[in-house]
Amino acid sequence: MKRLNNNNINTPEEYDKIFAERSKKAPHWQDVRRWKELIKYFKGGYIVDIGCLDSKVWDYVHSKFWKEQNYRYLGTDMAEECIKEMAKTHPYANSKGEPLCSFIVDDLYKSNTKDGIADYLIMGEILEHLSYPAHAIEEAFKKLKPGGILAISVPLNEAIEPGAVDGERHLWSYDKEDIRSLVSLESSKVKIKVLRSKWFPKYHYCFPQLIAWCWKK
Repeated sequence: MKRLNNNNINTPEEYDKIFAERSKKAPHWQDVRRWKELIKYFKGGYIVDIGCLDSKVWDYVHSKFWKEQNYRYLGTDMAEECIKEMAKTHPYANSKGEPLCSFIVDDLYKSNTKDGIADYLIMGEILEHLSYPAHAIEEAFKKLKPGGILAISVPLNEAIEPGAVDGERHLWSYDKEDIRSLVSLESSKVKIKVLRSKWFPKYHYCFPQLIAWCWKK
């Protein structure tokens, strides 16, 4: 891993502001493609989406599984206003009126989410923002059941042009081996895929995205 910034400006207030801006716009096609990849191996059960402001997979989970209603989704984020808004606008429930989709304010390092509850856990575009990514990975695996899957996405090799993706909010740059190293102690199997530009697949400055699926031992 390569450090990009020492000063961490990733605060709840910052992400409430970001959510207010992004929620007014349609999602970018590249983000939609990433969200679909993140849930690629989810077959139903309990899915936890850490940092859900940047993952936004709930609609794709719902559209894929709503007929069978064989899922429960929990989105967590540190941005309180964004969580309140998402809770209001995604009131999915099953035929009994029980919620299929819920959102809570949570801190991954001091999480109120129970350990060992998730069949599938997503950290989409999160690790590059964290001061202590190894600690975050450790805590994420605690939330998973044995055999559960942790799905991660990060910009690939952002150190090529620091700050070009998300300004000073990104603290770390990752390559494939960085991610393998972070998850190696907890994983029985890891699959990695790189999403590149459809039109300029070999052009570094389009910033490909690294997707990793990690099966818990």
